Amino acid sequence: MMNNVSIATNSHSAQAPAHILAFQAPSFEKTVLEPFRDNLDHLKSLELEASLLLAITYLQRNKHGLKEDEDYFFPSFPLIDPASSIDDVQKILNRLQGENRSREKLTVNNGFPLNFVSFCNEWSLDGFERSVVMLLLMQYIAPNFISLYGDCEFEKGRGNGIKIGTLLSLLCDDLGKQLECRRYFSVVAPLMRNDIVTLNGSVDDTTNILDEKVFLQERFVRFILGDNNLYNSCFKYIKQEKCSVNLDQVILSDHLKDDIIHCVDRYIAGRNNGKIQELDEFFGYGTALTLLFHGPSGTGKTMLARAIATRFERPIFSLAVADMNEMPGSYEEILGTLFREAALQGAIVFLDECDDLFENDGRASRALLIEIEKARCIVILATNKPIDLDPSLERRITMKVHFSIPNADMRLEMWKALMPATIELADDIDLVEFAERYQFSGGLIRNSIFLAITSATTASERAVLTAELLHKSAAMQTATLADEQSICRAYAPLVNLDNFPLRHRQLAELKNIANVWKALHERQTGLALILSSSDINTAIQAAEGIAKECGLKVRAFDYQKVISLSESDRMFDIISQRKILPLDFAFSPAACDASITMFIDHEGQMDSMLGGAKENMGDILMRELLGRLRNNRGLFCMVTKNTAKHYLPTEFNLMINLEHPSEEYQMKHWESLIGFMDSNSERNMMQMIEENPMHLNEIDYIARQAGILATIRRLASKPNLTEIHEVIMGYRQKQNVPLLFGG
Repeated sequence: MMNNVSIATNSHSAQAPAHILAFQAPSFEKTVLEPFRDNLDHLKSLELEASLLLAITYLQRNKHGLKEDEDYFFPSFPLIDPASSIDDVQKILNRLQGENRSREKLTVNNGFPLNFVSFCNEWSLDGFERSVVMLLLMQYIAPNFISLYGDCEFEKGRGNGIKIGTLLSLLCDDLGKQLECRRYFSVVAPLMRNDIVTLNGSVDDTTNILDEKVFLQERFVRFILGDNNLYNSCFKYIKQEKCSVNLDQVILSDHLKDDIIHCVDRYIAGRNNGKIQELDEFFGYGTALTLLFHGPSGTGKTMLARAIATRFERPIFSLAVADMNEMPGSYEEILGTLFREAALQGAIVFLDECDDLFENDGRASRALLIEIEKARCIVILATNKPIDLDPSLERRITMKVHFSIPNADMRLEMWKALMPATIELADDIDLVEFAERYQFSGGLIRNSIFLAITSATTASERAVLTAELLHKSAAMQTATLADEQSICRAYAPLVNLDNFPLRHRQLAELKNIANVWKALHERQTGLALILSSSDINTAIQAAEGIAKECGLKVRAFDYQKVISLSESDRMFDIISQRKILPLDFAFSPAACDASITMFIDHEGQMDSMLGGAKENMGDILMRELLGRLRNNRGLFCMVTKNTAKHYLPTEFNLMINLEHPSEEYQMKHWESLIGFMDSNSERNMMQMIEENPMHLNEIDYIARQAGILATIRRLASKPNLTEIHEVIMGYRQKQNVPLLFGG
């Protein structure tokens, strides 16, 4: 009988040094079964099983000479002696196997997981497959077994791995059983398909499969030995996390979040109770739980993946697919390593930014499909972009979850959920205001809160967050690619309508627009205006005054730049994460303050568009604009030059032609620019004002140009009325108009 059994770790090379772990053999005579003390105690008993399998096969091959030849060499098999018959050894093996299975159940029921049992259960190995893994494991780690195997001389030479023919002899009673069990080593069999065992070389139609050696994957050996350290260089790029994100922090519709959690919960339960294994056998492949999270950046995809890991106490392996190009090995090797490790540790695979994996017939897509087909874990794929899935891959996705831009109610929940309980909020903070004002995704809300808290941190124990700090932090999140391309300028308006130079009646109308907007905004209804003026800058300032009256910022677009319908002018939208037309960007839920969207029509194109003939370019542009206005829920203002009276499309609520200030107001402004005038000059000036009324911006321009003319002609610092009138004629582009002042 063998007095000691030793287990050792070893590499694939037979010459590599082994780390020997020696321990006492169990007392086989015990009748009261006890749980295994630990994993090594269990491995020791498995080595006894494996050694007895060697003994039976050895006796079968040498049954004629064993008792007759006194010089016949008999290996030191445990628990038996040379006088033992095959039946004797089989009875000992059967008893040992029965006791080992019973002790395994006792151990697991006592709450101590055995690594070998966990491994076999995770991969749904049947009795034959389990025995193959056990024999290969012992040939890898147990020096006494390795020596005993060599003494049996089943194969020429030594080293790790066992020939398929030898394995069949060790595990099958007769030739018929051996022929039947060859299927376990086909490329579609679980052991081979899941890379649990690997062949020493390649196989073609000339290969005798029985002579091929198979090995147990080194990573599986380490798992069974309890070594879950990550040595593969791939894991420099793969993030392993123990997550702490609470599900309450993820803001989705309740029914959707409940459906996802229920699906994951049932899947894990099915894996634990064996129901999923039954489906594995029935379907043959594709029984991983694969979730696809798609939608704009910052809407909660990564947070939900981490929250699922937290909820079910699972580690998560996350990989940004873009990093795969920097990693050693092929797509197949990288993904194979990732999925294998996740299966071993019961982890969730989270593949972020995985757009490249969705390319039809791409190599990465095929590699992912293969891994999903044989995966035994939860897989979460995430993308920010619209996707066109390979049909084969789409069939393997269990659930597709779209993450949309949050509405005001969802944004409020996000502001609340992402605000740490340890932070004190000042009395001036109204989270409802922030939710309505800032059309942010969850990611931008988090950034705003984090930046504000960082700014509020002082030497005191408790930071106090003020509305000013939070507004300032939120404003820093509003930078967009449009700003860099000069298509959009976002700013806070300074114009106050109380001091704006318009007639009182029209000023009252502009102020009333603010009241109308506030009422429509509560009903989530948009308001579209046209402000027309002979001076475009006056119309811009009027729109800015409305924005200030409404408490809004301004997003100003040059209309000539925003109307392009060319594919080459498409731009990247920070919210939707896709390339869109400038016109769509202007009307998209922008990552900025609630604002008035202002189109500035410097060329006066709006007049021709309102009165243009059908099917011309102006009509096309108008239809494009009106199409966006129908779905607009914000405040829109088209600022343009003087527009004639046209039929106003129903998409516009109001057109206001801005009137000039009163003659008295214009006269005072002229006097402030050119100085005191005598009574005669004053009369002539009033006549000029009546015939050429102007907004104050226009007066400023005329006075400046006339001053330049006076300096050139007379070296005078102030222009006279003749010079002023000359500039006006050029400005108005009028010809052959008689002089007012008789030359």
